[in-house]
Amino acid sequence: MVSINVAMEMDLTGQAAADALPINLYTGASGMLDFIRGASQAEGGKAILLLTATSKDGKRSHVVPSLGDTAVVIPRSDVQYVVTEFGAVNLFGKSLQERALAMISIAHPDFREQLFKEAQTMGLLGTERRLKEALLGIYPASLEETVTLGKDPITVRPAKPVDERRIQEHFYSLGKDDVIARFFHEKTRFVRDEAEGLSQIDYRKNLTLLALVGEFGFSRVVGVGEYLLDESTNMAEVAFSISSDFQGKGLGTHLMGKLSEAALNNGIAGLLAYTAETNEGMIRLFHTLPYVVRTEMDKDILMLTCRFDEIDRRKELRHGQT
Repeated sequence: MVSINVAMEMDLTGQAAADALPINLYTGASGMLDFIRGASQAEGGKAILLLTATSKDGKRSHVVPSLGDTAVVIPRSDVQYVVTEFGAVNLFGKSLQERALAMISIAHPDFREQLFKEAQTMGLLGTERRLKEALLGIYPASLEETVTLGKDPITVRPAKPVDERRIQEHFYSLGKDDVIARFFHEKTRFVRDEAEGLSQIDYRKNLTLLALVGEFGFSRVVGVGEYLLDESTNMAEVAFSISSDFQGKGLGTHLMGKLSEAALNNGIAGLLAYTAETNEGMIRLFHTLPYVVRTEMDKDILMLTCRFDEIDRRKELRHGQT
């Protein structure tokens, strides 16, 4: 069962208003809440709230700090999926902090900075947090896709601010050797600031792609691919981590291909990667790109580079033969 309803206004905690306008009655007491609760309790059911991000003239945000004197029709405890023109989030089971970040991320970009400050004033977000470019950018939905590698359907999409915790959980799930391969040293703590840097991105100069399995909003990260632009050279450094149960399925190759395509489309000149000379997996992964790959040793670190204007014709030929 799927229940789809339209909200008029929602606050940062996920409460929804739907039945009153300042000048006239929009709708009376309705069965909206009954349908939402029915869908939530049905097997495989989904309760979806649609919300236009702004008023018709674009001057007022429909995501607000709090509903104030507006009647609450849907309590935050009943809200599941919320969809605006700027994305979709699943609020069910989320903390107030997670809800605030989620609602800000799907609000109109012109209002996100003010909503972020209001959330801090209200105590929904810590004062140590800083507004990153990700909360001002437009989420590139065109990069989303579902792929099947082996028997597993995997959702590949850009990271969102609400992914912070699940990225941490992914790093904690990695084996010792995988942690060393990703971070170049043993590491047992993955603090929030690190995950925040991967989840709050501007989608152009820095991009993180996640591979996820499971229900939307509660999915598990099984792969992370990222690039970070060095503006002085217009080259982007890439890094990857894949959960052990999804290694050897081509997931890293798929993430590398999508990252290189996105970097090319964003006007970046090429990619580079730093890795250990013994990390054969990363070396092979970099060589899957259809470009001339150059290698250089810096002490005990291997640097791999490629430029998008240098196509490797030998790789093209081998690919054509296969």
